[in-house]
Amino acid sequence: MTGARHAVWLGAAAIITDQIGRVLLVHPTYREDDRWLLPGGVVEAGEHPHDACRREITEELGLTDLPLSRVLAVHSLSQHRPDTRPGTPFPGEIRYVFDGGTLTPDQTKAIRLPREELSEFGFLETRDAVRRLRPVDGRIMLAAYRARLGGTATAHLADGRHVLDVPPLDRHDVHVRYRPMWDSPLNRAPVPERLPVQQAWSWCFVPDGRIVLVADLAPRGALPMLTGVRAGS
Repeated sequence: MTGARHAVWLGAAAIITDQIGRVLLVHPTYREDDRWLLPGGVVEAGEHPHDACRREITEELGLTDLPLSRVLAVHSLSQHRPDTRPGTPFPGEIRYVFDGGTLTPDQTKAIRLPREELSEFGFLETRDAVRRLRPVDGRIMLAAYRARLGGTATAHLADGRHVLDVPPLDRHDVHVRYRPMWDSPLNRAPVPERLPVQQAWSWCFVPDGRIVLVADLAPRGALPMLTGVRAGS
């Protein structure tokens, strides 16, 4: 059986976080829509995606030898996706998103941008990062980030949508916020005697060692929490 073959673009990007879980985005100088991007770029002829991702990270951030531990997401974009500009030749794209690990403060200080290509970088919580990315790029980023957070299999997406079953963290729209953003007051004084217990949490494990979390549906979005109960509930 014979059939026609056609070329598609191939891209590679990485989820890189700081030590409190915020995701690294870069701001390109060449985008008319002022949207941000994950670090990464186009796979060149004869290049493997993981090699392209390492090369792009070195070129864009000045960082070398970052580990790419696994593929978090594979995404295919069709020729007819809604956000393609009219008249732009686009044969379709397949994009790999790798786990680029967590940067230390020293590595963050060592970042050097090519100013002719990137104007700035930033670490953002996932909910803020989505606002700076194109809608389809935001969905890819979230799927990859949640695959890393949940330790689940590689996410497979087409035009920003999961091809197979939607993983729980995506289904419940789970985001992660770091402690300085929490509204809960902290008592920095000595703990009073006979302090009543207001809430209790438990560490529950499934047989393979993973921890059971629940999605707390707070006003700002679901927040993963340990299982627990409030006093009087």
